[in-house]
Amino acid sequence: MTRKNVGFLLLCVLCCIISSLAFVFEDCGSEVGKFSDIIISSCDPSEEKCSINRDSKVHVSMKFTPSVDVNNVEAKAFGVLLDVPVPFPLEKPEICKDPDSGVKCPLKKDVEVEYKVTFFVEKTTPALSLDVMWEFRNEKDEKITCVKFPAKIK
Repeated sequence: MTRKNVGFLLLCVLCCIISSLAFVFEDCGSEVGKFSDIIISSCDPSEEKCSINRDSKVHVSMKFTPSVDVNNVEAKAFGVLLDVPVPFPLEKPEICKDPDSGVKCPLKKDVEVEYKVTFFVEKTTPALSLDVMWEFRNEKDEKITCVKFPAKIK
């Protein structure tokens, strides 16, 4: 094997290892909808975990499509430690009532919607690694979407 081929082979192996470290947004039980695109300002999808810095604002954009008509949407967020979901308090969980969310209810079946939110991560938030789980539930308490991803609060 020539030096050039060995170098190319090592580059391919390195790329495979690095790409396997990248985190993904995982569906964690969406029942009456699906998410299609998520952007979190502090996250680099090529990293192993989404980095969230304390004492800073985080901007989130999530596109989702309900598979049923929806009159109301409630957002719920959890930090999952040792498989135990711990609720995060959200400032405006009723996203249909939040004029900044970009979501206007009622939502129509099979029509994509984009939700936007900005929140502040307090300096007193503990620095730790955990999974973040974000749910949207309808008026029947069905999960429209459920997204889970690994995060590191720094």
